[in-house]
Amino acid sequence: MKKVTILLSLFTFVFAYNGSITGVTYFDYTRENDASAFNFNRQYFSYSIDMSNDAKFKVVFDVGRTNKATDELENNIEDTRLVTFLKKAQLDHKCEWGMTNLGLIGTNTYGIQEKNWGYRFIEKSALDKNKFVSTADLGVGVSMNFLNNFNVGIQYLNGEGYKSPEINYIQKINLNVNYGETNLSKNSGANLGVVYSSELTEDSPLTLFSLYGGFAFRGIRFGTELDISDEKALTSVYLNYLVNRKVSIFSRYDVLEEDSDKDKFFISGLVYNCGSGILISPNIRKSNKDELVYKLNFQFTF
Repeated sequence: MKKVTILLSLFTFVFAYNGSITGVTYFDYTRENDASAFNFNRQYFSYSIDMSNDAKFKVVFDVGRTNKATDELENNIEDTRLVTFLKKAQLDHKCEWGMTNLGLIGTNTYGIQEKNWGYRFIEKSALDKNKFVSTADLGVGVSMNFLNNFNVGIQYLNGEGYKSPEINYIQKINLNVNYGETNLSKNSGANLGVVYSSELTEDSPLTLFSLYGGFAFRGIRFGTELDISDEKALTSVYLNYLVNRKVSIFSRYDVLEEDSDKDKFFISGLVYNCGSGILISPNIRKSNKDELVYKLNFQFTF
């Protein structure tokens, strides 16, 4: 009853302030090892409101599965229940020299690379999929624009991500330097950037260095990245071709190197835009440690 009351209060607040509500749903149909099933992957609910000409507030709820639980003997088991997390509670404030972000904010270590890839509903970006970064965290960020297409962003964060509270009282610093277009999935252009992240610990700092680049021109979108984090190195290359207004074809190849071991991942398929916010993608994927997997991915937006 308490949860229902909280949700009703939230929706009352939302409609009272006349903001905008959006959402996106990811699910798929998978066939693997002679077995098949529909799977729910993600649901995001977003509410945003312009508080003034210079300030905007946004809340994002993330519905998914944690796959983490323990039994009576403290053994790790799979938890398949759907749970809801508060992913963002972010205040953006524009000023003459740039923008500040406060609260539970999206991190600046992966977003441009994810848009270079362009198909989050099919597969996470290489950085996110291999758990090199957290996509949101509690803290403060500043971004500044120089010239026309040169942007520098700095964030000071807890470092635990949006699903965990601060436990070690050691914060993380993220730095992103980007030149060029920041959203190649929607706009033509090119970009080149570098990401550096460091979190001091009692033993040694946890660091990330990422170099990325991409371009979109006449229906072709290409991107690549090199990510190095402590003892791991990740390389990802992706290519997309817009056949017509409805159909695109794509391929992506990732290589993760860790302790003299290589994990290779390949995915290829097509995307059909049905209109009205509906995308469908039949695709295949293969890693060097698993059998071939057939998927049919869906995305609904409103």
